[in-house]
Amino acid sequence: MKFWKKSTEILGQLNCFRTIDELPIKIWFDIHKTGDYRLLLKEIRTINSDDFQKLFEFWEEIYNQYIDRFGLSDEFLEDLEMQIDIAKGKADFILTGHRHLRTMYRIKEEELSLNQKKTQEPFELELLLAKMSKHYGFKLNSQELTTSQYYGYLKSVKNG
Repeated sequence: MKFWKKSTEILGQLNCFRTIDELPIKIWFDIHKTGDYRLLLKEIRTINSDDFQKLFEFWEEIYNQYIDRFGLSDEFLEDLEMQIDIAKGKADFILTGHRHLRTMYRIKEEELSLNQKKTQEPFELELLLAKMSKHYGFKLNSQELTTSQYYGYLKSVKNG
């Protein structure tokens, strides 16, 4: 009986990536693209809803590590600032009823929409890695390159 209990506890543990220092950049981008947290698993297996919730929590931890180490992108911060301005414009319109305020926040909504369309144009990870490989003089592989290494290299290229 003890043997059975111990073996099921071992099977219940999720063998998955838990830090940006071990998560391959390919999986990082695939999760962003699909929203499938099962990609964090190192081996294919069936999971239940509790395991999926754990994977989501691991993803949140990984994302927080990314933000703590590399911060938020300038584009993201600009979009966030514009969303705040839009919300303030809507609140002012609701409170005052002045029609010109509606026009102003709709213009900002359109600008935000255009900015998001520009930034959502998909880029090819492998193409970017090829350019970075040329810059550094050695091959960068999306399956082997970790998320922290990728953003460290990218930051280095941008800064110098």
